[in-house]
Amino acid sequence: MKKIYFIILIFTSLFACNMVKPPDFKGIDHISLKKNNTGQLVLVAYAQYHNPNLVGGKFKISDVKVFVNDKYLANLNADTYKVPSKKDFTVPLEVNFDSGYLKKSNLLEALNAVLNNKLKVQYKGTIYYVSHGLNIPYSIDYTQDIKVFD
Repeated sequence: MKKIYFIILIFTSLFACNMVKPPDFKGIDHISLKKNNTGQLVLVAYAQYHNPNLVGGKFKISDVKVFVNDKYLANLNADTYKVPSKKDFTVPLEVNFDSGYLKKSNLLEALNAVLNNKLKVQYKGTIYYVSHGLNIPYSIDYTQDIKVFD
């Protein structure tokens, strides 16, 4: 009798593993530059997803690098976000960096960014979707031009 329960448990586990899929990436909205109250610049963006699963989970952000005009800026702030079941959801992506970063860049490049009123921002790395013991890697490679001045 124990063997039958064990076999049922194994088949149920295998079936459940095939049912959990990583959330669908829909895009990144509202990338902007802001200043926090300590004077640091904050690059803020909102990643849009849809979870098709009947169960929720979590996103673990641990290894996402942010580049501005093809130059490394910083790692994305590492956080864990709840993923609701069967819904659209938003994950805030925030990177704090010193405003001196813009001053250290090539003068011609900085002048070009001001004249064109845009910066090329790229998010590249891996986010992990964790649900019911599964740890599914989710690759991110997204680039967008943003306005420097509103």
